[in-house]
Amino acid sequence: MTAIDAPPPPAGRTRRLAGALLAAAGVAAFAVTLVSTLAGILARYFSLPGFEWSFELAGIAFLWTTFLGVAYAELRGDNVAFSLLADAAPPPARRLLGGVSALALLVVAGALLASGLAVLMRSGLVPTPLLRWPGAVSSLPLLVFAVAAVAIALARLAGLLRRPAVGASRR
Repeated sequence: MTAIDAPPPPAGRTRRLAGALLAAAGVAAFAVTLVSTLAGILARYFSLPGFEWSFELAGIAFLWTTFLGVAYAELRGDNVAFSLLADAAPPPARRLLGGVSALALLVVAGALLASGLAVLMRSGLVPTPLLRWPGAVSSLPLLVFAVAAVAIALARLAGLLRRPAVGASRR
Protein backbone atom coordinates (compact mmCIF):
# COMPACT_ATOMS: atom_id res chain seq x y z
CA MET A 1 0.00 0.00 0.00
CA THR A 2 1.28 3.43 -0.77
CA ALA A 3 1.34 6.09 1.91
CA ILE A 4 -1.46 7.96 0.14
CA ASP A 5 -3.77 4.94 0.08
CA ALA A 6 -2.98 3.65 3.54
CA PRO A 7 -5.65 4.20 6.17
CA PRO A 8 -4.90 7.32 8.17
CA PRO A 9 -3.00 6.89 11.43
CA PRO A 10 -4.56 7.89 14.75
CA ALA A 11 -5.41 11.56 15.24
CA GLY A 12 -2.56 14.07 15.21
CA ARG A 13 -1.82 14.82 18.85
CA THR A 14 -2.58 11.30 20.06
CA ARG A 15 -0.38 9.80 17.35
CA ARG A 16 2.48 12.18 18.09
CA LEU A 17 2.27 11.50 21.83
CA ALA A 18 2.14 7.73 21.31
CA GLY A 19 5.05 7.94 18.88
CA ALA A 20 7.10 10.06 21.28
CA LEU A 21 6.44 7.68 24.18
CA LEU A 22 7.27 4.59 22.13
CA ALA A 23 10.43 6.21 20.74
CA ALA A 24 11.64 7.44 24.14
CA ALA A 25 11.01 4.08 25.79
CA GLY A 26 12.66 2.26 22.88
CA VAL A 27 15.75 4.46 23.02
CA ALA A 28 15.98 3.95 26.79
CA ALA A 29 15.64 0.18 26.38
CA PHE A 30 18.31 0.19 23.68
CA ALA A 31 20.64 2.21 25.92
CA VAL A 32 20.15 -0.34 28.72
CA THR A 33 20.84 -3.16 26.26
CA LEU A 34 24.02 -1.50 25.02
CA VAL A 35 25.39 -0.51 28.42
CA SER A 36 24.66 -3.85 30.09
CA THR A 37 26.16 -5.78 27.17
CA LEU A 38 29.30 -3.65 27.25
CA ALA A 39 29.52 -4.05 31.03
CA GLY A 40 29.32 -7.83 30.64
CA ILE A 41 31.94 -7.87 27.89
CA LEU A 42 34.34 -5.69 29.87
CA ALA A 43 33.77 -7.73 33.02
CA ARG A 44 34.61 -10.94 31.19
CA TYR A 45 37.61 -9.41 29.45
CA PHE A 46 39.06 -8.10 32.70
CA SER A 47 37.88 -11.11 34.76
CA LEU A 48 35.76 -8.94 37.04
CA PRO A 49 33.38 -10.94 39.25
CA GLY A 50 29.82 -9.89 39.98
CA PHE A 51 28.68 -8.87 36.50
CA GLU A 52 26.86 -12.11 35.64
CA TRP A 53 23.57 -10.20 35.78
CA SER A 54 24.54 -7.94 32.90
CA PHE A 55 23.63 -10.39 30.15
CA GLU A 56 20.27 -11.18 31.75
CA LEU A 57 19.52 -7.47 31.88
CA ALA A 58 20.65 -7.10 28.25
CA GLY A 59 18.27 -9.89 27.21
CA ILE A 60 15.32 -8.30 29.00
CA ALA A 61 16.13 -4.87 27.57
CA PHE A 62 16.49 -6.40 24.09
CA LEU A 63 12.94 -7.76 24.33
CA TRP A 64 11.69 -4.30 25.24
CA THR A 65 13.71 -2.69 22.43
CA THR A 66 12.34 -5.14 19.88
CA PHE A 67 8.66 -4.90 20.75
CA LEU A 68 8.71 -1.13 21.29
CA GLY A 69 10.49 -0.72 17.96
CA VAL A 70 7.94 -2.85 16.12
CA ALA A 71 5.07 -0.91 17.70
CA TYR A 72 6.71 2.39 16.74
CA ALA A 73 7.30 1.23 13.17
CA GLU A 74 3.70 0.02 12.87
CA LEU A 75 2.39 3.32 14.21
CA ARG A 76 4.40 5.19 11.57
CA GLY A 77 3.45 2.72 8.83
CA ASP A 78 7.11 1.79 8.36
CA ASN A 79 6.87 -1.97 8.82
CA VAL A 80 7.63 -4.17 5.85
CA ALA A 81 4.66 -4.72 3.55
CA PHE A 82 4.15 -6.44 0.25
CA SER A 83 2.24 -3.79 -1.62
CA LEU A 84 2.49 -4.93 -5.23
CA LEU A 85 -1.16 -6.03 -5.35
CA ALA A 86 -2.44 -2.95 -3.51
CA ASP A 87 -0.42 -0.57 -5.66
CA ALA A 88 -1.85 -2.08 -8.85
CA ALA A 89 -5.45 -2.14 -7.59
CA PRO A 90 -8.03 0.57 -8.26
CA PRO A 91 -8.85 2.90 -5.31
CA PRO A 92 -11.93 0.98 -4.06
CA ALA A 93 -9.93 -2.25 -3.97
CA ARG A 94 -7.07 -0.45 -2.18
CA ARG A 95 -9.54 0.70 0.44
CA LEU A 96 -10.81 -2.85 0.85
CA LEU A 97 -7.25 -4.18 1.14
CA GLY A 98 -6.50 -1.49 3.74
CA GLY A 99 -9.48 -2.69 5.74
CA VAL A 100 -8.45 -6.33 5.43
CA SER A 101 -4.93 -5.38 6.49
CA ALA A 102 -6.22 -3.52 9.54
CA LEU A 103 -8.51 -6.43 10.44
CA ALA A 104 -5.61 -8.87 10.11
CA LEU A 105 -3.51 -6.69 12.41
CA LEU A 106 -6.39 -6.59 14.89
CA VAL A 107 -6.79 -10.39 14.86
CA VAL A 108 -3.05 -11.05 15.23
CA ALA A 109 -2.70 -8.41 17.95
CA GLY A 110 -5.70 -9.88 19.79
CA ALA A 111 -4.17 -13.34 19.65
CA LEU A 112 -0.84 -11.99 20.91
CA LEU A 113 -2.65 -10.17 23.70
CA ALA A 114 -4.44 -13.34 24.78
CA SER A 115 -1.22 -15.36 24.57
CA GLY A 116 0.78 -12.72 26.44
CA LEU A 117 -1.81 -12.58 29.21
CA ALA A 118 -1.70 -16.36 29.53
CA VAL A 119 2.10 -16.30 29.85
CA LEU A 120 1.90 -13.47 32.36
CA MET A 121 -0.61 -15.39 34.47
CA ARG A 122 1.50 -18.56 34.44
CA SER A 123 4.97 -17.15 34.90
CA GLY A 124 4.67 -13.46 35.68
CA LEU A 125 5.78 -13.91 39.27
CA VAL A 126 8.46 -16.52 38.63
CA PRO A 127 11.78 -14.79 39.33
CA THR A 128 14.42 -14.37 36.67
CA PRO A 129 17.51 -16.56 37.22
CA LEU A 130 20.06 -13.97 38.33
CA LEU A 131 18.37 -10.68 39.04
CA ARG A 132 15.41 -12.38 40.73
CA TRP A 133 13.04 -9.90 39.11
CA PRO A 134 9.47 -11.05 38.40
CA GLY A 135 9.24 -12.86 35.07
CA ALA A 136 6.70 -10.25 34.03
CA VAL A 137 9.59 -8.02 32.92
CA SER A 138 10.11 -10.47 30.06
CA SER A 139 6.45 -10.96 29.10
CA LEU A 140 5.23 -7.37 29.42
CA PRO A 141 6.94 -6.20 26.20
CA LEU A 142 4.69 -8.53 24.20
CA LEU A 143 1.62 -7.19 25.98
CA VAL A 144 2.66 -3.58 25.42
CA PHE A 145 3.12 -4.31 21.71
CA ALA A 146 -0.20 -6.16 21.51
CA VAL A 147 -2.12 -3.30 23.14
CA ALA A 148 -0.41 -0.78 20.84
CA ALA A 149 -1.18 -2.91 17.77
CA VAL A 150 -4.85 -3.25 18.78
CA ALA A 151 -5.07 0.53 19.19
CA ILE A 152 -3.38 1.13 15.82
CA ALA A 153 -5.66 -1.36 14.06
CA LEU A 154 -8.78 0.17 15.62
CA ALA A 155 -7.63 3.67 14.65
CA ARG A 156 -7.03 2.53 11.07
CA LEU A 157 -10.45 0.90 10.88
CA ALA A 158 -12.09 4.02 12.33
CA GLY A 159 -10.24 6.12 9.75
CA LEU A 160 -11.53 3.92 6.96
CA LEU A 161 -15.08 4.23 8.24
CA ARG A 162 -14.84 8.02 8.59
CA ARG A 163 -13.28 8.59 5.17
CA PRO A 164 -15.76 8.46 2.30
CA ALA A 165 -15.11 5.91 -0.42
CA VAL A 166 -13.55 7.19 -3.63
CA GLY A 167 -16.30 8.33 -5.97
CA ALA A 168 -18.94 8.44 -3.23
CA SER A 169 -20.93 11.63 -3.03
CA ARG A 170 -21.35 13.46 0.27
CA ARG A 171 -24.78 14.70 1.16
